[in-house]
Amino acid sequence: MSIHTMILERRRALGLTQEQVAQELGVSAPAVHKWEKGLTYPDIALVPRLARLLKVDLNTLFCFQETLSSQEIQRFQEEVIHKVKEDGIDAGVSLAKEKLRDYPHCGALLEGMANVIHGSLIMSQVQIPDREKYKQLITVWYERAMDCEDEEVKNRAGFMAASQYLQSGDYEKARRIIDRLPEPSQLNKCLLESDLFLKQGQLEEAARLLEKSLLHMTNAVMVIFSRLIDAELLRGEEETAKRIAGKAAKAAEAFDCWGYMGLVGAEAVARKTKHVKESLTVITQMLEAAKKPWRMHQSPLYYLLYQHLEQAGDVQISEKLLPPLLAMLESDPEYDFLREEEEFQALLKKYRKV
Repeated sequence: MSIHTMILERRRALGLTQEQVAQELGVSAPAVHKWEKGLTYPDIALVPRLARLLKVDLNTLFCFQETLSSQEIQRFQEEVIHKVKEDGIDAGVSLAKEKLRDYPHCGALLEGMANVIHGSLIMSQVQIPDREKYKQLITVWYERAMDCEDEEVKNRAGFMAASQYLQSGDYEKARRIIDRLPEPSQLNKCLLESDLFLKQGQLEEAARLLEKSLLHMTNAVMVIFSRLIDAELLRGEEETAKRIAGKAAKAAEAFDCWGYMGLVGAEAVARKTKHVKESLTVITQMLEAAKKPWRMHQSPLYYLLYQHLEQAGDVQISEKLLPPLLAMLESDPEYDFLREEEEFQALLKKYRKV
């Protein structure tokens, strides 16, 4: 947040007019107007009085504790991740809160801390009451991040905040967030920028940018397939949902997605229609796929993005995905129709040993 924005927001929060601020400081109202527009700055002799009037300390007024580099944010995220691994999610949340007390208006940090705790929550097996408490905190952080000046952070955080509200059933708040999000324009920017790189002879830069855009769009397409399958099932169109799941599997293969992703649609259809045999078949396939690495560096679609993995090795996801996946299969009520099946219990036992 910039100094002029800080002055404007604090004045409004305190219910003061520009004229009242001017009168308290012995300056003109147009001078205060210029400060808030960022055209000029207060004289240094006025700064302590202005801070007292706006009820902020000097560090906050000058935004010394608001701007963080991406490297600093990455370091903070790694510290919290390490804390969660060593001492549990409660300790990680406490450390994240400590960082945010120091930088309460840094949108990128708010988003980063929300992402870390959200990811840790997905991978953990925290009991439901605590899980809801953490999810509410994560949503608050995402929504606060939307008030920053970085448009990319605002949009990403807004998407996540809206998703959280949808999951919790708070549709009014979800609508409020969705209405604040802009229409997507990232594809147009990517195409223009890649054309520029090509014209300038920066061929690898163009290819890398297009790979990144393709990966983002592929992930979005797979999510859309999943939502479309859900919509058709809710409409009672089981056969249509099955056909879409088949196309989703072909799309996953065409775009070199991890094998697990191509099975998600078929699993949803089998589960929501309570087809025991089909469910057991696709769950077996998913558990097996979850064990296999994602060799993205071998794909011609993403080679430049992940060529470093030729030396580092495959992307191993199973150790992170299998525990929460098995926990879901064991406890989610949607799988109750499989509880008495010996094959289902044998599957859980087998993969618990992996």
